[in-house]
Amino acid sequence: MAWLNDNLMMVLTFTFLAWMVWGRVVRPKMLGIQKMTPEIYQGMRNEPHTLVDVRTEGEWRGGRAANAIHIPLADIEKRMKSIPKNKPVVVICASGMRSSMAATTLAKSGYTPVYNFAGGMGSWRSANLPTK
Repeated sequence: MAWLNDNLMMVLTFTFLAWMVWGRVVRPKMLGIQKMTPEIYQGMRNEPHTLVDVRTEGEWRGGRAANAIHIPLADIEKRMKSIPKNKPVVVICASGMRSSMAATTLAKSGYTPVYNFAGGMGSWRSANLPTK
């Protein structure tokens, strides 16, 4: 017990980091979520798929990926039934964090394949992918 008291901050830090790695890396891989890069998207963008933008309304109005549907992360569980299950789903946000959470929710609900767009809208714009 003395060791735990002496090393409490280290234990808490390790626990937090392990939780972050589990939630952001290990669990999505176990659910089959794949990383989508702009280069991979270039090759599949003319194939049937659903692009879901999970950013806020204000972010959406400030510019979005062409052909994306808007379902804010907070609404993903309520509105996921509007996403077809018969084709791949690509989820995008501003940086890739919220889309990772949405992709996890979709994968747990039986959507497959599900892709998390790496780097979010910043990567999308840098790759000169179409925007509105």
